[in-house]
Amino acid sequence: MDTLSHFILALLAGLAMGLHRKHKLSLIVFISFCSILIDLDHFLLSLGYATQRCPFHNIFIVFLIPFTLFLISYYLERNSPSDKFQVFFLLLTIMLTGHLIADMVGRPVQIFYPVSDMMVSIPKVDIQATPDFSSSIVNSHEIGMAIYAVIIFIGVFIHDILYHQRRKHLNFRDALQHAIGDWL
Repeated sequence: MDTLSHFILALLAGLAMGLHRKHKLSLIVFISFCSILIDLDHFLLSLGYATQRCPFHNIFIVFLIPFTLFLISYYLERNSPSDKFQVFFLLLTIMLTGHLIADMVGRPVQIFYPVSDMMVSIPKVDIQATPDFSSSIVNSHEIGMAIYAVIIFIGVFIHDILYHQRRKHLNFRDALQHAIGDWL
Protein backbone atom coordinates (compact mmCIF):
# COMPACT_ATOMS: atom_id res chain seq x y z
CA MET A 1 0.00 0.00 0.00
CA ASP A 2 1.27 3.47 -0.75
CA THR A 3 2.17 5.96 1.97
CA LEU A 4 -0.75 8.34 1.32
CA SER A 5 -3.23 5.47 1.71
CA HIS A 6 -1.57 4.51 5.00
CA PHE A 7 -1.95 8.10 6.21
CA ILE A 8 -5.62 8.23 5.20
CA LEU A 9 -6.40 4.87 6.85
CA ALA A 10 -4.63 5.96 10.05
CA LEU A 11 -6.57 9.22 10.05
CA LEU A 12 -9.85 7.33 9.59
CA ALA A 13 -8.89 4.96 12.42
CA GLY A 14 -8.35 7.91 14.74
CA LEU A 15 -11.68 9.42 13.75
CA ALA A 16 -13.44 6.05 14.07
CA MET A 17 -12.23 5.81 17.65
CA GLY A 18 -14.01 9.10 18.35
CA LEU A 19 -10.96 10.67 19.95
CA HIS A 20 -11.58 13.95 18.11
CA ARG A 21 -14.44 14.58 20.55
CA LYS A 22 -12.09 14.77 23.55
CA HIS A 23 -8.77 15.69 21.94
CA LYS A 24 -7.74 18.12 19.25
CA LEU A 25 -7.95 16.92 15.67
CA SER A 26 -4.34 18.04 15.24
CA LEU A 27 -3.31 15.24 17.66
CA ILE A 28 -4.93 12.61 15.41
CA VAL A 29 -3.32 14.14 12.31
CA PHE A 30 0.09 14.20 14.04
CA ILE A 31 -0.19 10.55 15.14
CA SER A 32 -1.33 9.60 11.62
CA PHE A 33 1.80 11.25 10.28
CA CYS A 34 3.92 9.39 12.87
CA SER A 35 2.37 6.11 11.75
CA ILE A 36 3.74 6.49 8.23
CA LEU A 37 7.29 7.13 9.39
CA ILE A 38 7.99 3.39 9.30
CA ASP A 39 7.86 3.71 5.51
CA LEU A 40 11.23 5.45 5.77
CA ASP A 41 12.77 2.01 5.41
CA HIS A 42 11.65 1.99 1.77
CA PHE A 43 13.74 5.12 1.16
CA LEU A 44 16.68 3.81 3.18
CA LEU A 45 16.63 0.62 1.11
CA SER A 46 16.58 2.53 -2.17
CA LEU A 47 19.49 4.69 -1.00
CA GLY A 48 21.46 1.63 0.09
CA TYR A 49 21.35 2.38 3.83
CA ALA A 50 19.18 -0.63 4.67
CA THR A 51 20.10 -4.21 3.87
CA GLN A 52 16.75 -5.80 4.70
CA ARG A 53 13.61 -5.30 2.68
CA CYS A 54 11.69 -3.49 5.40
CA PRO A 55 13.55 -3.33 8.72
CA PHE A 56 10.91 -1.08 10.37
CA HIS A 57 7.94 -3.21 9.28
CA ASN A 58 8.06 -5.69 12.16
CA ILE A 59 6.02 -6.51 15.23
CA PHE A 60 8.64 -5.09 17.58
CA ILE A 61 8.54 -1.57 16.13
CA VAL A 62 4.86 -1.39 15.19
CA PHE A 63 3.35 -3.07 18.25
CA LEU A 64 5.65 -3.93 21.14
CA ILE A 65 7.47 -0.59 21.47
CA PRO A 66 4.38 1.69 21.26
CA PHE A 67 2.27 -0.67 23.40
CA THR A 68 5.02 -0.80 26.04
CA LEU A 69 5.12 3.01 25.99
CA PHE A 70 1.32 2.99 26.38
CA LEU A 71 1.63 0.75 29.46
CA ILE A 72 4.34 2.99 30.93
CA SER A 73 2.23 6.12 30.34
CA TYR A 74 -0.77 4.31 31.84
CA TYR A 75 1.25 3.65 34.97
CA LEU A 76 2.67 7.21 35.13
CA GLU A 77 -0.63 8.97 34.38
CA ARG A 78 -2.89 6.80 36.54
CA ASN A 79 -3.32 9.54 39.16
CA SER A 80 -2.94 12.45 36.76
CA PRO A 81 -5.86 14.47 35.39
CA SER A 82 -4.34 14.14 31.90
CA ASP A 83 -4.37 11.04 29.71
CA LYS A 84 -2.75 12.51 26.59
CA PHE A 85 0.26 10.19 26.55
CA GLN A 86 -1.96 7.16 27.06
CA VAL A 87 -4.17 8.21 24.17
CA PHE A 88 -1.15 9.07 22.01
CA PHE A 89 0.55 5.68 22.45
CA LEU A 90 -2.69 3.69 22.26
CA LEU A 91 -3.62 5.37 18.98
CA LEU A 92 -0.06 5.05 17.65
CA THR A 93 -0.14 1.30 18.46
CA ILE A 94 -3.43 0.91 16.57
CA MET A 95 -2.29 2.94 13.57
CA LEU A 96 1.10 1.23 13.27
CA THR A 97 -0.42 -2.23 13.64
CA GLY A 98 -2.99 -1.35 10.98
CA HIS A 99 -0.15 -0.13 8.74
CA LEU A 100 1.57 -3.50 9.06
CA ILE A 101 -1.66 -5.41 8.37
CA ALA A 102 -2.34 -3.28 5.27
CA ASP A 103 1.17 -3.97 3.97
CA MET A 104 0.69 -7.70 4.47
CA VAL A 105 -2.19 -7.80 1.99
CA GLY A 106 -0.88 -9.50 -1.13
CA ARG A 107 2.81 -9.29 -0.26
CA PRO A 108 4.92 -10.91 2.43
CA VAL A 109 6.47 -8.91 5.26
CA GLN A 110 9.18 -10.00 7.71
CA ILE A 111 7.09 -9.27 10.81
CA PHE A 112 9.53 -10.96 13.21
CA TYR A 113 12.67 -9.25 11.89
CA PRO A 114 15.46 -9.24 13.27
CA VAL A 115 14.64 -12.42 15.23
CA SER A 116 13.47 -14.33 12.16
CA ASP A 117 13.45 -13.81 8.39
CA MET A 118 10.10 -15.61 8.08
CA MET A 119 7.78 -13.83 5.65
CA VAL A 120 4.07 -13.52 6.52
CA SER A 121 1.25 -12.23 4.35
CA ILE A 122 -2.50 -12.25 4.05
CA PRO A 123 -3.02 -14.80 1.28
CA LYS A 124 -4.61 -13.85 -2.01
CA VAL A 125 -8.33 -14.56 -1.79
CA ASP A 126 -11.02 -13.78 -4.34
CA ILE A 127 -14.43 -15.33 -3.70
CA GLN A 128 -17.13 -14.60 -6.25
CA ALA A 129 -20.82 -15.52 -6.16
CA THR A 130 -20.79 -16.79 -9.73
CA PRO A 131 -18.24 -16.75 -12.54
CA ASP A 132 -20.48 -14.28 -14.39
CA PHE A 133 -20.43 -11.79 -11.50
CA SER A 134 -17.31 -9.65 -11.96
CA SER A 135 -17.15 -8.22 -8.44
CA SER A 136 -15.90 -10.40 -5.61
CA ILE A 137 -17.82 -11.05 -2.40
CA VAL A 138 -14.64 -11.32 -0.34
CA ASN A 139 -11.05 -10.58 -1.31
CA SER A 140 -7.69 -10.13 0.41
CA HIS A 141 -8.07 -6.37 0.79
CA GLU A 142 -11.40 -6.78 2.56
CA ILE A 143 -9.90 -9.37 4.91
CA GLY A 144 -7.11 -6.90 5.72
CA MET A 145 -9.68 -4.15 6.36
CA ALA A 146 -11.67 -6.51 8.62
CA ILE A 147 -8.54 -7.24 10.66
CA TYR A 148 -7.86 -3.50 10.88
CA ALA A 149 -11.47 -2.94 12.06
CA VAL A 150 -11.00 -5.54 14.82
CA ILE A 151 -7.82 -3.74 15.92
CA ILE A 152 -9.77 -0.46 16.05
CA PHE A 153 -12.55 -2.10 18.11
CA ILE A 154 -9.97 -3.42 20.57
CA GLY A 155 -8.52 0.11 20.81
CA VAL A 156 -11.96 1.61 21.44
CA PHE A 157 -12.59 -0.99 24.15
CA ILE A 158 -9.27 -0.22 25.86
CA HIS A 159 -10.04 3.50 25.63
CA ASP A 160 -13.46 2.87 27.22
CA ILE A 161 -11.79 1.06 30.12
CA LEU A 162 -9.45 4.03 30.57
CA TYR A 163 -12.44 6.39 30.46
CA HIS A 164 -14.24 4.51 33.23
CA GLN A 165 -11.10 4.41 35.36
CA ARG A 166 -10.34 8.10 34.98
CA ARG A 167 -13.78 9.70 34.93
CA LYS A 168 -15.55 7.46 37.39
CA HIS A 169 -12.52 6.75 39.58
CA LEU A 170 -12.91 2.99 39.31
CA ASN A 171 -10.27 0.31 39.72
CA PHE A 172 -9.32 -1.71 36.64
CA ARG A 173 -11.68 -4.61 37.39
CA ASP A 174 -14.72 -2.37 37.91
CA ALA A 175 -13.82 -0.25 34.87
CA LEU A 176 -13.56 -3.43 32.79
CA GLN A 177 -17.02 -4.54 33.98
CA HIS A 178 -18.50 -1.12 33.12
CA ALA A 179 -16.86 -1.13 29.67
CA ILE A 180 -18.23 -4.62 28.97
CA GLY A 181 -21.66 -3.45 30.15
CA ASP A 182 -21.48 -0.48 27.77
CA TRP A 183 -20.70 -2.76 24.86
CA LEU A 184 -23.42 -5.28 25.64
